[in-house]
Amino acid sequence: MADGGGETPLDVVILAGRLGLDDDGWPLGPLLDRLEERGIAPRAVCTGRADAREDPRVLEIPALGRRWLKSLAVRRVFQGRAVPRPAVLHAIHEETAETALAMAETWRIPYIQTVDDFLVAEDGLRISRRWLHALVASSEELRDVLVDELGVPADRVVAIPPGVVVEPGPPRAPGSTVPVVGVAGPPLAETGFAVFLEAARIVLAKGRDLEFLIAVQGGDSIEVRRRALALRIQERVTVADFDVVGPRLWSAVDVYCQPALEPSMGRTLTLALVQGVPSIAANVRGLHGLIQPGRSGLLVPPDDPASLADALLHLLDHPAYALELGAAARTALRARFDIDAEADKLAALYKRAAEPPAVIPIAGAGSGSPSTS
Repeated sequence: MADGGGETPLDVVILAGRLGLDDDGWPLGPLLDRLEERGIAPRAVCTGRADAREDPRVLEIPALGRRWLKSLAVRRVFQGRAVPRPAVLHAIHEETAETALAMAETWRIPYIQTVDDFLVAEDGLRISRRWLHALVASSEELRDVLVDELGVPADRVVAIPPGVVVEPGPPRAPGSTVPVVGVAGPPLAETGFAVFLEAARIVLAKGRDLEFLIAVQGGDSIEVRRRALALRIQERVTVADFDVVGPRLWSAVDVYCQPALEPSMGRTLTLALVQGVPSIAANVRGLHGLIQPGRSGLLVPPDDPASLADALLHLLDHPAYALELGAAARTALRARFDIDAEADKLAALYKRAAEPPAVIPIAGAGSGSPSTS
């Protein structure tokens, strides 16, 4: 297939980790569609898929996600039996970064690496100085971390927010008059489920008629249930195992909370805001960049159940204001996380990466190549 100008499409391989149902609200298929419209011939390699829908552009190689089999899987890719040599590689998930580096150095092609976790400031990066074309940061805030804290040259980092495809959820059941407050994430201490449950206890102790929904994504939800039982609020708390955070969740909640205790890219909060769900988040790095306090949502101090409870009661007592916050968030976040804008920027980045490097002769200069670090 050729683009509108009749040029040969640029062959790009995208390396991904495990793809959830509908890719957990960050769909790969629609992005591939849009890249094709922009003169890119994308192929994706993932470590696993929860979605049974077939896509000939997506190849699953589970061994790439298993440490003891990764080298064998990479050799299979290198030998061209699984993936022909592309013009550009792009690792969109952190777990595929080392694979992209090895493939780029073996094939001697440029590669791009997406960074979407603030932990990179602590863990650092291992990249090929010769073949890395650019790092893609999921937000401007994360871009600043890479440049200011890790010392990555500013011209090697570009901020490209991931695009979201909005799907309408099922309507609320008639007669659903009891407000539902939701939270979602993995059952980890830093997710803030304990803070959420304590805030729920405070609100319920004031005699308010509310239901609380905790959508646990992966892992064991037993400890979450035990904590609700210990607080004696288990009758008002539903703990559900959600394979995917999507329209079914957003149609069920009136207010969404993300009480994270540590920096977070806020993927689930982003999805809630895009859906126009009135939201409250902890004022931590990553989350505070998604909300304009008092205009598109509310921010509260991290690890402060009392403040979270007060913010929640304020939204419930002022429903018109809550709806205004949700509407403002929906408008702002849909523009910011637009999948067409993402495709535009990525397509341009891939084409720049594939351009032959400019050769600037320097008198007396010898040959050599930068090292990997």
